Amino acid sequence: MARRYRDANGKIVKIELTLPEMAKSLGVDADQLEQWTDAIPPAGREGDQPYYAFTSVKELNTLKKRAKVLATGMTEKALANIEAEGLLDAYAALAEDCPKGITVHVWRSYGLVVLMQIRYGKMIDPTELAERAGLAKIDPKTGEAVPDVELAEKHLRLLQALGYLQIGEGDEWGGQWKHQGLPAAWANLA
Repeated sequence: MARRYRDANGKIVKIELTLPEMAKSLGVDADQLEQWTDAIPPAGREGDQPYYAFTSVKELNTLKKRAKVLATGMTEKALANIEAEGLLDAYAALAEDCPKGITVHVWRSYGLVVLMQIRYGKMIDPTELAERAGLAKIDPKTGEAVPDVELAEKHLRLLQALGYLQIGEGDEWGGQWKHQGLPAAWANLA
């Protein structure tokens, strides 16, 4: 059961939740939550059961955003990179309608492909996707970051294999990606 800690004035300063309670609050399975020890660490353990704590609504909302992103299959390391770049809110919004089976990072690539086509009538290729999406890798010869075209190709292959993108044919889609529309978080960008 949730425990509330109050200061001398009666204001709640910390809430502790059991693993099942925290999982329910974050909208994820307890098994998932228990694995995310870096991104959503337990505050402690009672016996063999972890418990979680937060001190503000803002902190709880940050944990909810992390859980949304992680639930798409993103790694904790990738999440840390997203947060370091200040993109947690954007990725959490994309995670809202991210289909099962792909990470929110791949869903972002889908959104960019569709946005470029809707807004500019342009069917982008893996090279342009890598450049525009900031998909980068370190060149072993120079030590500099360069567009990761192979990763962009992988994203496009996965999106095609799962049916989210198809190379269009006929009058309506000829020379364009056949798609299912923008992610909900980007719908106002078209």
